[in-house]
Amino acid sequence: MDVDRRLTHVELLHAPGERALAARVFELLGCTVSDSGRHWFTAFIDTNLRDYANNSFYASEAPAEQIAIEAAMADSVDEWVEMVRTAPQNSPHFGVRVGTVEEHRAIIERIRDASQNDDDLRGRIEVLGLFPHDAPDAIATNMDQAFIWTNVIASGPLRLGQVIEVQWHLNREPA
Repeated sequence: MDVDRRLTHVELLHAPGERALAARVFELLGCTVSDSGRHWFTAFIDTNLRDYANNSFYASEAPAEQIAIEAAMADSVDEWVEMVRTAPQNSPHFGVRVGTVEEHRAIIERIRDASQNDDDLRGRIEVLGLFPHDAPDAIATNMDQAFIWTNVIASGPLRLGQVIEVQWHLNREPA
């Protein structure tokens, strides 16, 4: 079946000097990073597919104008970040679907390990919440969900961070 409509990419930003750290965040999420040294680099969501035009993330350095605006709003960020930590599913976020429950668990463990043991990522990435399909407080009964927060990459202000939902679906959709 031909697909006429699809998500092609998500453009994210990273702070000046944090290109390699941003690439590591995508690798923790299970993506394959390709960096040609141009303005942006690409992270492929499907590690078996190298399609630069679909199903990928791009990341580039935040412009100086954004960094200046973010510096001015520094004092008002704490309440927002606390709300995101408390109810990540109610925050702006995007979801990435993985193929197996083992892959889902491996991503969660890599993020947890990095948040505790990686000096560059401690305090910059964390697992906010896990919502298994069979838990009493499950958000969705057809998938396991993990919400991850980072301020290394974001599709908006870096100071607010980015929530990424990693999903494992119980059943595949019919072909």
